[in-house]
Amino acid sequence: MSENNTNPNQNWRTEEEAIALASGVSVEEAAAMIAGGTAEDRSKERAAVAAAFREELKHAGEPGAKVMSADRELRYCLELQRDRIANRGLTLEEEMIPGANFKEGFNKVRSWTDGQYETSWSVGFVDHKKKFSRSNMKTYKHREPQAIYETVVDVRAGEDVSSDTYCCPNCGAVSTIRELQEGCSQCGTSFKMSELYPKVSNYFFSYDPSGRKDPIWKTIIKFGLYALPVTIPLFLLFSVLQARFGAIPGGKFQITPQWLVFYIIGMVIVSPIFGYFIWILSIFGAAGRQMSSGAPAFSVGNSRKRFAAKMAKISSEYTFEKFSSRITSLFKLVVFSDSRENLPFYEGGDVSSEFDNVIDCSFSGWMSCKKVKEEGNHVYVTGDLFVENTRDLGDKIKSGREAYRIKAGRRTDVPITSNFSIAKIQCRTCGASFNAFKTRNCPYCGSKSEVESEDWVIYEIRNIGQTYLIKPLIITFAILALIVLAELSNFGYI
Repeated sequence: MSENNTNPNQNWRTEEEAIALASGVSVEEAAAMIAGGTAEDRSKERAAVAAAFREELKHAGEPGAKVMSADRELRYCLELQRDRIANRGLTLEEEMIPGANFKEGFNKVRSWTDGQYETSWSVGFVDHKKKFSRSNMKTYKHREPQAIYETVVDVRAGEDVSSDTYCCPNCGAVSTIRELQEGCSQCGTSFKMSELYPKVSNYFFSYDPSGRKDPIWKTIIKFGLYALPVTIPLFLLFSVLQARFGAIPGGKFQITPQWLVFYIIGMVIVSPIFGYFIWILSIFGAAGRQMSSGAPAFSVGNSRKRFAAKMAKISSEYTFEKFSSRITSLFKLVVFSDSRENLPFYEGGDVSSEFDNVIDCSFSGWMSCKKVKEEGNHVYVTGDLFVENTRDLGDKIKSGREAYRIKAGRRTDVPITSNFSIAKIQCRTCGASFNAFKTRNCPYCGSKSEVESEDWVIYEIRNIGQTYLIKPLIITFAILALIVLAELSNFGYI
């Protein structure tokens, strides 16, 4: 891990410690911050959780790290990814240095509400560095100024019980509800319990020049100096041609040492001007790259309205933002799991050949809703998820944008409630306690868990490659053809 991201507390075990470090307050003040908000005004708690997540994410790849500011799905996903990287003999070094212009993030840049929850986006700006290495391959490096978007989910109403105490029914140890999220620390008993909000349920990175760690003026000067090996000979050639064939027709032009020295000094002085234009071009280039990966926007545009229109007839508790965050987390759990047949929320086929070499799966911020269908007491949603997968190919690491069609469903006869509940998870066959969220089969006797499914289940995952580009490409070519025909008509060619 880079020195810039030295973890002062390698064994984070509580959400209070993470928030205390991110917010610069004591652990006691962080605990009060979590529990102190009302249902109407919890903006400080959401901001604290978003800041804590950015801090914890830096160290998510370290042994034993727990990203407690994330919900259980995202937290488990990060743990599985860490294990995948370690099992393939890879070393990951990751840095996220706050940008020069915005040291602190912005909270609630957008928000959506439904009957039970408020979902909002928080954004921070970072200089993001990532490096994968292994002795038998070329080191993979990626560095880019980025914005990190976090989806923060919080309850709109309901009592905060995270600081309440609970007596473990197995060993009698007394712990706070928040401490039991990963099970009883004394005997290991697992619990089926409601999520303790607010929590980060999803996140993604997007190119943004605001994430540069250097001020803009320093970045512009760097671009100008980097360009000198090209601009000096190019403008020198232009000056010679201009003198001989332009301003001084028939005149003689000589390059003297004095002229050359003054020329180079002048080029260095005006290099920031060239750097500014090159910097602007780099931003347009990056924007073009983002647009090229943003072809999903053609199909995503009406997804929110389509989803809301269909789901509102079934239940007002569903929002597209919460649904997309949930499905993204479940999808990534399928990607990084080595025993997908035991995942309690996956009923699809074998995808080992598709995902076993994936070491990083980054949500691109795009998900579309293609179809919503109600059958009996179930609703099924088909959508396209757009991600950037980083794959370990043995002798090298390769990243690329990919798209997957996902079919997910859930029961409609199970009411959604924000009321808190907690209960011991126990195998009906042998009586052992285990985390039924992470596996459907008892690890002690192999019996299948019969815990009632109350949330989304993935039934199908299919790689659709670049087929989502066909429709927008046809539309683009049609528009270009009409423009060309109109211009030809104006010139009288047709």
